[in-house]
Amino acid sequence: MIKLHYYDPELGGWQQQQISRLPDTARHTPPLWLDLNSASAAEEQQLLQDLQIAPTMAEDFSRERHPPKFEAQHDFALLILRGYADPDFSEVTEHAQVNLLFSREVLISKVQCPDPALLAQLQPQLGMLSSNQLSDWVKQLLVAVSASYLGKLLSFEDELSEIEDRMLHKGNDELMATMMRYRSVLRKVRRNLAYQKDIFADALYEEQHVLFKHFAQADLRDFYEKFERLHSMTEMYYDQLSDLVHGYLSTTSHQINERMKVLTIVSSIFIPLTFLAGVYGMNFRYMPELEAENGYFITLLIMGALGVGSLLWFKFRKWW
Repeated sequence: MIKLHYYDPELGGWQQQQISRLPDTARHTPPLWLDLNSASAAEEQQLLQDLQIAPTMAEDFSRERHPPKFEAQHDFALLILRGYADPDFSEVTEHAQVNLLFSREVLISKVQCPDPALLAQLQPQLGMLSSNQLSDWVKQLLVAVSASYLGKLLSFEDELSEIEDRMLHKGNDELMATMMRYRSVLRKVRRNLAYQKDIFADALYEEQHVLFKHFAQADLRDFYEKFERLHSMTEMYYDQLSDLVHGYLSTTSHQINERMKVLTIVSSIFIPLTFLAGVYGMNFRYMPELEAENGYFITLLIMGALGVGSLLWFKFRKWW
């Protein structure tokens, strides 16, 4: 069922009524709030048809997953927002999506949110008087969406500092995997914030933008600054994680290079020695050196000289 919220002057308060479709002649005083969270698909489509919502806007409004966007046609405007519903940035299970259709008199909302506490914040707060402006409801929802990111980002700042200290003292592959997972989540969060920031950036730089019919320029600038600040914080944390990842990879690569250098030096020393051992290990019948009285000791002396000479050469060239 569709939940209709309206102000009743006789009762002096906001009332709620469940309807299957909007009456042809609504006697309720604007502003009206139509909550479609519990409505079926058929009831939702019927309501959008009754209000003569453009088919493209109705299709976008009905989607369960859609990037943040703003669109306006005739009297109604469509605003799709995304909040952050997970407790931290360890993983993204599902975003909180807020679909809004609003005019000067009617607000239609559909919110999908797995977090009950955040879901309660993403509902318009009805006052005791009929002085509520529909734009105030939308502003309250925008503030709630931005706040869903801000608290998590501020908490993540402390966690990021701890990760940085751990990487400095003792980095490992497990910590590396954690940073990669955080980077993936922040990349998705950054994309959502960029969409929402651009919505209000476009409104500020277009003199005849539709949002000016509903909000003052100061409000639009405040919305833009909120999402721009969140986007900047997300980019900064993403860049910090990227620096830590690249630093760990560089350190690991340097350690591998040091080990390979030792192995190369050892191989370079033993290659000529192996050559000599191979030559005199051949079973030819006529090898004059085999009959030399001190041939064994001379060969060992030559092999020792080659080994020591190689080490001295590496030291002279500062390869070791």
